[in-house]
Amino acid sequence: MGEVSGASVSLGAAFRPETIGDAAVAQMIAVLDAQDAAPSIERLRAWMLAAGDVRRGEACVDVGSGTGTMTRRLAALAGPDGRALGVEPNGMLRVVAEARAGEVDSAAEFCQGLATEIPLPDESVDVLWCERVLQHVPEPAAAIAEFGRVLRPGGRALLLDSDHESRVESDVDPAVSRAMTTAFMGQLANPSAARNIPRQAIQAGLSVDPDVGSSALVQSQDMLLRSDLSRMSAEQAVGDGTITPEQAAAALAAQAEAARNGWAFWAVTVFGFVCRKD
Repeated sequence: MGEVSGASVSLGAAFRPETIGDAAVAQMIAVLDAQDAAPSIERLRAWMLAAGDVRRGEACVDVGSGTGTMTRRLAALAGPDGRALGVEPNGMLRVVAEARAGEVDSAAEFCQGLATEIPLPDESVDVLWCERVLQHVPEPAAAIAEFGRVLRPGGRALLLDSDHESRVESDVDPAVSRAMTTAFMGQLANPSAARNIPRQAIQAGLSVDPDVGSSALVQSQDMLLRSDLSRMSAEQAVGDGTITPEQAAAALAAQAEAARNGWAFWAVTVFGFVCRKD
């Protein structure tokens, strides 16, 4: 793969190992930080951690750790006798994660790796966290099989991911909104990731708890005004020939006006699965 740099991140280039450049990385960090701050995501994370029963002394790995938010949290839960390792393929995000861990004296560690190639021995992990990563993975079944490989008997894989067909937004013509969502999904490797996790986990030899968590990731009014996501989706739909430039401009203007008035609504559902290795 070639390196992706420049002033912005295209839909097809976001959250790739090869994405570089200060502006591009800053955009990815802004998206991750905004999602970290979303109350709905915090509720789902807290539910997942409780359902997964993360204990002191356990070995934890955060696959696709990004800026390291959950790696640091796992490190705190595992305590000084445990370990939390963030596996992140993007070197620039790893630099950010290491710096943030250092700022708060966290024991979290970070290394290069892919979801399909975790640099750990067989049966060496008690808890594996993977949040909104599988949607970017071309071979999610291979990744989940890899999760099963590194888990010890009794280990838990805590898998959170989106299903982008659940996306809803207000104040945009429904047909145009569907075209923009389809354009966005066409740029993701695995846009309906969540719905396939139970099958892929069971086929990898894991069991899946029947209680499935879910929460809507809701964009704030401020994020709708500042984020490039809708613009990129609209531009992609125009490029795909499914909407006209005029329809794209009208959709973006309507969404921005609604956000300025405080009533815009944009959300996508994130699901959480607790998968266990017997």
